[in-house]
Amino acid sequence: MSRWKLFIKNAQQEAKGFVFFIVLLSVFRAVFMGIFNTQLASTMIPEILEAMWLGFRLSLKTAGSIALLGLVFATVPQMIYKKWKSGTIRFTIYSIATLVLTLLFFGRIPYYTIFNSGYNMMLINGKNDDINAIINTGINEYHAIPFLIGGLVTSGIIIYLLKRVLHTNTIEWEPSTKRQQWICGVGGFLAFAVLAIFVRYGGAFNYANSINWESAARTKSNLLNEAILDDPQALYRVQSIAKRMSKMAEIQLTPQELSEKLSSIGANPNNKSFDESFTKTITEAKLNQQPNAVYVILGESYGLWPFLPEFDGIGNYVVAEGKKFANAPNAMHTKYALAQGTGTMPAINGLLTGMPDVGLYPNYEGISYKQPYGLGIGPVMKQLGYKTVFWYGGFSTWQNVKDFALSQGFDEFHDASEMNDDSGNAWGVPDKALFKAIESYMAAHKNEKILNVIITTSNHPPYSLDLKQEGFDASKVVNHMPDTIENTEQRVNEIGHFWYADHVMGEFITAMEQQDASSIFVITGDHSERFTFARDIGPEVVSTIPIIFYGQGITPMMMPNDQFGMSIQIIPTLAELVGRPGQTYEAMVPSLFKTEPFAFNHRLWMDSKGIYTEDASMPATFQTTMNTMRELAAWRMRHGNAK
Repeated sequence: MSRWKLFIKNAQQEAKGFVFFIVLLSVFRAVFMGIFNTQLASTMIPEILEAMWLGFRLSLKTAGSIALLGLVFATVPQMIYKKWKSGTIRFTIYSIATLVLTLLFFGRIPYYTIFNSGYNMMLINGKNDDINAIINTGINEYHAIPFLIGGLVTSGIIIYLLKRVLHTNTIEWEPSTKRQQWICGVGGFLAFAVLAIFVRYGGAFNYANSINWESAARTKSNLLNEAILDDPQALYRVQSIAKRMSKMAEIQLTPQELSEKLSSIGANPNNKSFDESFTKTITEAKLNQQPNAVYVILGESYGLWPFLPEFDGIGNYVVAEGKKFANAPNAMHTKYALAQGTGTMPAINGLLTGMPDVGLYPNYEGISYKQPYGLGIGPVMKQLGYKTVFWYGGFSTWQNVKDFALSQGFDEFHDASEMNDDSGNAWGVPDKALFKAIESYMAAHKNEKILNVIITTSNHPPYSLDLKQEGFDASKVVNHMPDTIENTEQRVNEIGHFWYADHVMGEFITAMEQQDASSIFVITGDHSERFTFARDIGPEVVSTIPIIFYGQGITPMMMPNDQFGMSIQIIPTLAELVGRPGQTYEAMVPSLFKTEPFAFNHRLWMDSKGIYTEDASMPATFQTTMNTMRELAAWRMRHGNAK
């Protein structure tokens, strides 16, 4: 067979593969939408069709990349060496691609169930998690083995279909004259170039009209926006964000540039160290009596949504304790607050560093172990005269949390290994056991000034507590479930663990208040976005956490009405609340006692009118301030405290 015939035959095979993978990815996209169709209850058909079209355009890139592998490793070599097994090699490449795509798709289903997202930065965050606990949770809670088997079986079926497609007849033809050969050669090259550009830009011929993972979220539905990205594109998103964060980590600033950036956000560049540039002096006593005991309770997945009026039907039961404290005459709270990130460790990093999330992992940065971050809650409270104790309901080896806490101004660290309880799971002990241990500790340390930072774990997969034994009345959830939440046994069990976390926290606060009436409590959550709603809900519901200050001497009027903020503002607020006039502390962000123009976290920003993604229209002054704070945080994490 002549090389022309071989080339035309191979070109047809690559075209088959290209079309096959576009169809496959489109089918996966439609199936994904079907699985989570309850989230599309209020979505119009044109918007769904738009998502399919945008997804089709984006998948041109993925399918084109796979077909290009076939072209490079099957077609081109056979043009050089006729005996090259192009068919076998192409089928092998395409089969591997099919297997990978199918397994990624099957993995995306539980992933979206957990994170309300396709593959995202949690893949990188999770690399430092307890792998055994993740595997245990995946198997027991999210049916990892059935999904794996289903993915393998489905891959086999699709690969069989692929084989049938590749074995369909091709047209045998070759140009018979030199003129035809020149026309075919030049025309084929130009056609390939045009197609390559068209595929490269996702169904367009220039960047202005192109589509990529950053510009794909063009619908109002989170589900549709995530469906638009096929799995390779979602993984490319992870790689791109990680690469940008890596560049931020390499930030280099001259002394002059550092001083200018510090000055631009209100810090004093003339102080001798980075942290001291953010020194603030307490000018008034907020409380008549400085409390001995201060408790900061960082609740696992303790989101704001059950506190909101639209969820009162179940919220009045699920977070009865939290609402009681928030609405008490000796309490103040934000209306909305942004979590540091979408995981527990980012929330802990925020508390311990006092700086915004920039995608780095200070718990694994060598500089973190040379000197504490003076902006973190440990050094701030020690400077105000408090002993600092860190409590974690999980195990100390998780995310290097023990060593990190002890390096950041904490005098003591206690974890699940010290708590005698056999009813826990791979992630730690039940919250009740954690609170009992703290209660015993505080009974033995009366009249000491102690800050307790408490990280709970029970409101987390695998949701394995015996809720009935704990007193959970499922009927109070089932009979009042809003249509925005699926009324299923699985969802009720998950909400039941939220109830448990709130209930035992309330019992603990009441007991500690009886032990020492001057105690101050801060109630907040590490993140919220992992709870799955039946349909798309705005970020005011999905992405917010409560921040509640409760205790003797606090009044609702201390905090502005409808106050909003971000989690790391807890630190300066607590310092201003318990400190005495003339004492100093260090903070990059302002307290919650005054309203600021805006707040932000790793991907959202907020003002008095609403919550928005960073790709929304953000005032230039806000953008500049946010970027400067992130740059400074990255610089501090990589270069240390000395300027």
